[in-house]
Amino acid sequence: MKQNQHLLTISEFSRISEVKRKTLIYVISMIQILKELGIPLSKIKDYTADITPGHALSFLKEQQQNLTEKIRSLQSVQGMLEERLVRLEEGTSMDTRSVQLLSFEETLIFQSTPFEADRQAIPDEIWLDFYLHCKQNHVTFGYPEGYLTAREQLKKQETKTVSRIVAFVKDASLANASIPAGLFAAACGPGSLEDTDSIYERLFSYIRENRLEIIGDACEERLIDEVGSSEKKGQITRVRIPVRCFK
Repeated sequence: MKQNQHLLTISEFSRISEVKRKTLIYVISMIQILKELGIPLSKIKDYTADITPGHALSFLKEQQQNLTEKIRSLQSVQGMLEERLVRLEEGTSMDTRSVQLLSFEETLIFQSTPFEADRQAIPDEIWLDFYLHCKQNHVTFGYPEGYLTAREQLKKQETKTVSRIVAFVKDASLANASIPAGLFAAACGPGSLEDTDSIYERLFSYIRENRLEIIGDACEERLIDEVGSSEKKGQITRVRIPVRCFK
């Protein structure tokens, strides 16, 4: 005998339990909605065992808050994927030999607290602090990352020391800073954020030859990282330095 032959219809259960069919349908529908929200059955059981206006108000407000948090988290994940796609598409078509003078729009970032460290050996505590800060502010792990190198270091052409870790975010509500729109000397090269020496050499030569003035921090961003290429030679990093022409 098939198992479903033992199951009662809503109408049959209504007659046995002496609960109106319409009420049963409503309760079943409500339970299904709560299940779709990811609420454990044990919590649903507790709620349905004592349904009062006050209980309903507190319970539904709690679920509304949980849902708002889930939506925010999913939106952050969506924004992260969009940012990665944009940079991956740029990286696959980027010339890694030339230096260009380009206009960039304002770039939203979530940045770490300031520090000074060798790019080859940034202490674990700095990375941990940055990721915890991201988590506390709903910045999903996985946004494209980069470094800022201070203007003072650039003027001395000393680029081994970086001053901030940044994540490139899409939503203004996630950003705690931005890179202003403007004119940038920009260049790309193969490798990671630890392999920027040759990129900076080309940039400094270009800036000098074209009589440009450095007016801000350099922004380093990984267009293609380990997610896009398992081989380091297939990874692409872009460095852009804000400049203006000497008067």
